[in-house]
Amino acid sequence: MMDEHPSNVRYHIFKFCLEHCHPPSIGELAILTGQPVDKIPEILRVLEQEKHLVLYKENVPSQTPIAMVHPFAHLPTPYVVSQGEKSWFANCAWCAFGLASMLSSTEGPIQIQARSGSVGQELRFEILNGSVSVITGTQNAVIHFSVPPSQWWNDVRFTCSTIQVFESRDEPEEWCERYGFDKGEVIPLDTMWKLAKAWYHDKANYDYKRKSHSEVQNLYTSLGMTSSFWAS
Repeated sequence: MMDEHPSNVRYHIFKFCLEHCHPPSIGELAILTGQPVDKIPEILRVLEQEKHLVLYKENVPSQTPIAMVHPFAHLPTPYVVSQGEKSWFANCAWCAFGLASMLSSTEGPIQIQARSGSVGQELRFEILNGSVSVITGTQNAVIHFSVPPSQWWNDVRFTCSTIQVFESRDEPEEWCERYGFDKGEVIPLDTMWKLAKAWYHDKANYDYKRKSHSEVQNLYTSLGMTSSFWAS
């Protein structure tokens, strides 16, 4: 008996992304879930309304209707996560570390490739046995959030594009001024890794449950993210 619940489709999207490094087509989802092809778009719209993914606008000539299913990006981005012969595009710095947390360390080291502010020094990180090390760049890397959580889904593509990794804490302010973005909050690399693991490690599970508001706030507090910026 086929499972008609949207969570089943969500589950297969994540499994497909992990295996094939990009989101599935409508036809592929129909085969994976046993759903009629003409029902898949309706289910995808439900998942978008529930903020599980972002769809392309109609008539975009894409093989998949899915533009973003955090942490996976369909379109190329400066954030590339690799393990063995596989590589994935991530939507932002946070998504890159989140995607890394979803991969099994038993399959070998995981690498994240980026550039400081997407335009500067090349940065490479490696995750092995649950720990992050810097391969290229300095040990002072930070992640800058321009948009506060309460506004993330006003335009999540904009939000993701502004979550950037930088080589040092000195760079985000100058970058924001140069490219016309609001200066937000900066967190160190180790905090980013802890946040990414807590947020994403179980997202590919069938029974995944989004964190409640209180759970999110408790997570921020436990990581020292206590300024008014993080209130949502």
